[in-house]
Parts: sequence; C-alpha cells; structure tokens
Amino acid sequence: MSTYEIVPISPERLDAMRVKDEDEFGNPWKPFPAEGWEPLRCCLRKAEPGEAVALICYTPWTEPSPWMEAGPVFVHAERCGGYPTPDRYPDDMARGKCMFNTFDHDGNRAYDHITFVSPGDSYEETLAELLGRPEVAFVHVRSVAAGCLAFEARPAR
Repeated sequence: MSTYEIVPISPERLDAMRVKDEDEFGNPWKPFPAEGWEPLRCCLRKAEPGEAVALICYTPWTEPSPWMEAGPVFVHAERCGGYPTPDRYPDDMARGKCMFNTFDHDGNRAYDHITFVSPGDSYEETLAELLGRPEVAFVHVRSVAAGCLAFEARPAR
C-alpha cells in the first residue's frame, strides 16, 4: 500500500475553466491537436497525437499565498477520466530531473526538505520518505528543465 496520494488538477476546477472558456488567469481556452509529447496534468500521462488539448496557466493553490506559483500546463480540452491510480507515481510524469518542492502544515515552503531527483534515482522512495517526515504536509513535483508543476503529492489518507 502506498504512503502517498498523487493529486492531479481537480476536474471540477478544469470544468469551471471550460465553461468560462478561459483559465483562472483570464487566458482564452484554446484547444489544439496534440503533437504527442505534451504532459497532461489532468490525467498525468503524455498526450496522444491528435488529441484535443489546451495550454493554460495554473496554480495548485486555492487560497492566496506568498508561495503561489502559476505557470503553463497542458490539459485535455474536454473532461477526461482523470488519474486512475492516485496511490502510484505516474509513469509518464516528471521522470527527468525534477524538484520535490516541500511545504509545511502552514503552507510555507519547507526549504530544508526540498529535494532534487534525476533519472536513476527512486522517485517513489524519495517522495514517500519526504512525505513521511512529520514537518512535510505536501509536495509540489516540478520539472527542473521547464519549471512547471507536474502534480501535487500528499500523505495517503
């Protein structure tokens, strides 16, 4: 049994953006056919060539925070099935050099626990170890190359 839960972008948040035809920052919702390399943050897999996707500005924060980071992410243009295995690290996501950006229970960055992982490292074991620390409440997994958010992880409920 996994000790963590993988949290993609909420389907309800994406539905609200689709209805408004814009992301939460006012950028137009512009679907286009995927080339097949785009990492989708709604279902945590790479897009298939020709799938309708959108590039949006997104932040995982739902309340104001000085740590709020927003950036570009790819999502399906229409609602998809989401991420089916939240107890498993996504095979298609953040397998290059990435940063496990740790936060404490007050939502502040936990600088002492920020960790960088690279191919050859155990992403799963590193994430489980970080989330097992009592002072770490959640982790934002980010690509080092692009800086964008891949997904959030929290201790399993």
